[in-house]
Amino acid sequence: MSIGKLVSFDGSRGFGFIRPDDGGPDVFVHVNDIGLDEDQLRQGRVFEFDVTEGERGPKAINLTAVGGAPTPPAPRHKKDRASSGPLSAAEHKRQITELLLDASPALTAGEILTIRDRLTAYADQHGWLD
Repeated sequence: MSIGKLVSFDGSRGFGFIRPDDGGPDVFVHVNDIGLDEDQLRQGRVFEFDVTEGERGPKAINLTAVGGAPTPPAPRHKKDRASSGPLSAAEHKRQITELLLDASPALTAGEILTIRDRLTAYADQHGWLD
């Protein structure tokens, strides 16, 4: 079992993403695979879940809500750019995913993956990644 926070959920499309507490890649979640009512899926809520391999990567199944109300997002602190250095490709993808979800929660999983992969390839071609 894994534990993670629901970072996005599009009720009209019936899917979203969970960010595992262990720092692994975000996990796709679909309303048909979770064993919960859709109204229990609120952004920021913490779930315990099993991970299986879906058609396009990790997929959450057998969700169980952990604790009570969703936790508020942690405050963000600006890093000193001069000392931060280049990002790994994995960290770049994680940050791009988070930015896209914050900027436009209506993006589909496919759109997020396409944009994220193209931006990561672009950054790599320009030597911006470790």
